[in-house]
Amino acid sequence: LPRAGAGRGGGLRLPGSGSGRGGGLRMPGLSSSSGRGRTPPTATAGPGVPTVPASPAAGPNGQPSLGSAPDPDGFLPLVNSARARAGSPAVVLDARLVAAAREHAAGMAARGRLASEGADGRSVFQRITASGYAYLTVGEHLVSGPRTPTEFVEYCLADERTRGTLCEPAFTDAGLAYVSDGRSGDVYWTAVWARPFTPDCLTRTAAEVVALTNAERASARLAPLAGDPLLTDAAQAHSDDMVARAFYSHTSPDGSEPWHRAAAAGSTRRMIGENIACGQRSPAEVVRGWMDSPGHRANILKPDFTHIGIGFAGGGSAGTYWTQLFGG
Repeated sequence: LPRAGAGRGGGLRLPGSGSGRGGGLRMPGLSSSSGRGRTPPTATAGPGVPTVPASPAAGPNGQPSLGSAPDPDGFLPLVNSARARAGSPAVVLDARLVAAAREHAAGMAARGRLASEGADGRSVFQRITASGYAYLTVGEHLVSGPRTPTEFVEYCLADERTRGTLCEPAFTDAGLAYVSDGRSGDVYWTAVWARPFTPDCLTRTAAEVVALTNAERASARLAPLAGDPLLTDAAQAHSDDMVARAFYSHTSPDGSEPWHRAAAAGSTRRMIGENIACGQRSPAEVVRGWMDSPGHRANILKPDFTHIGIGFAGGGSAGTYWTQLFGG
């Protein structure tokens, strides 16, 4: 029987999020309502040797090429037919995503187990960004059991959660690979789905987080928060830093705190607060997660805050890293 593993899609791991603590740290002339984050769990790995992947690489010298990839297994018509029935636009196979999927599937087959991270400690998301594909939205299926692309797609369509990932309308690109474990005969699948990063899409994503945040404040009869470009710069720098230096915390590896980062960006606001989250795949999901956490909710509904900046970065072990920086 098919088995679902770590990742997005039915029976898969839930995205990681930080648990908040409101109204904590204070500095002279500054106050911070900040939370403490939790990093998602990592997977251990064992030895093994996979057989040949079924999905092709593209590009000379073993390097992935840009643009579309060949589809010798007829995966794309199966997927796009299902997406069309759900009212979602078609996706194309991207050679970089195929290469990342193949590398991750081979690692799972080598160990004979499903895992969100390989023996090298890299997640499928880190493989995607290492391939040269920068994304704004990402999803994945990690599965063992199906023997053909038809069986794999049928498996994904059989469950609401896995079907939701396969048919997500935001995705424009896809990559699929499957590798057989030569010892057991089990077949390990990695499918990745993404929408590429563009500055305009990032701006719209941040604006949606602000709008959802202000909707929550309006429900509590609080004034809306105004966007602040300096807080935005600081928030974006922190999300980028969490991906680049592989940490998840309000305190950076060099010891800087939210108010330090705001001041470094040029902000003179005397009250600073920060929410962070990782793993959520949309503005609605991340704001909902913050509102479900008392500490994060307290920041969003703090009457003294008047301005906000949003940061987002893709990559790392959790796939997405969000920063919400408040000022007052």
